Amino acid sequence: MLNIKGPMVFGVLANNVWSFASADNTDKPWVNQMLLQPFFNYNFPKGWYLTSSPIIAANWKEDHNERWVVPVGGGGGKIFKIGRQ
Repeated sequence: MLNIKGPMVFGVLANNVWSFASADNTDKPWVNQMLLQPFFNYNFPKGWYLTSSPIIAANWKEDHNERWVVPVGGGGGKIFKIGRQ
């Protein structure tokens, strides 16, 4: 999902992966994992921007207190030309 409103670009990428074949008699473990990546970008004049796009993961097979990975962070920068681009 993506949305653009003026100088802002924001949205989310989401997926979940499940096992579909029996793992009872193999060395392959059952899988049930989610990935969620919200993203946000704010564009300022003259090429400057702020951005954040953490990748949040959940392993639904783990215990409740070990299930989630939720990073926090962001960044900024400036877009500029190199040569005759």
